[in-house]
Amino acid sequence: MFEESVELEADASIVASLTDLDTYTARVAVPGLNATEEVTIDRSQFSCNVTRTTVSIQDDDTLDSMSISTRMACPGVVTETAPADGLASHTLGDNPVPADTGRFSHSLRLRNPSDETWTTRILVEKESVVQFDGVYTVEPEGTVLLTLSESGAYSLSMSVLETGATETEQITPENFDCNESSTRAEINATGELTANTVSTLRACDIETNSTNGSSS
Repeated sequence: MFEESVELEADASIVASLTDLDTYTARVAVPGLNATEEVTIDRSQFSCNVTRTTVSIQDDDTLDSMSISTRMACPGVVTETAPADGLASHTLGDNPVPADTGRFSHSLRLRNPSDETWTTRILVEKESVVQFDGVYTVEPEGTVLLTLSESGAYSLSMSVLETGATETEQITPENFDCNESSTRAEINATGELTANTVSTLRACDIETNSTNGSSS
């Protein structure tokens, strides 16, 4: 992706910025010292306010690497695998979710019924502030279940990193008034997304929002 040879003066530095969410391997070699240092930068390191990896030449002519992250005011970051035929779940909010009905909560269920493994990113925003950032490796027949336990207006964004397919659903406080409210999304064999949000049932004003498609 990037390869460069440079001559560094004393106290000089090279700075490279990574802006695309992915997993990277950085390799630094100093031929004159016969020294090499390799460090992996994974997806979870992109969600903090400041993340920096430094490779430096030590006084004993060796190389050393160090990564630091500042998580002040950073949302909870999840990097997880939804295993084949399995479930990866997360609850956002402090309110308890009734085990029998899930009433007064909203759930996002992202399924991968295909035979492919896809890397997905889920963002939950409330008043333009990111409340949740999750990167999931979804294996065949795997499912990601995200539950919102606190009423409010949310924007749910889902994307497939390999294809760039995206879907966004808007959730309103009214969605939390019903017996059952959920957003259901699926990834097909070509990495496209479909999504549908439905709220039901008794003594509720039913409001349905739906989308069907993908963009890349």
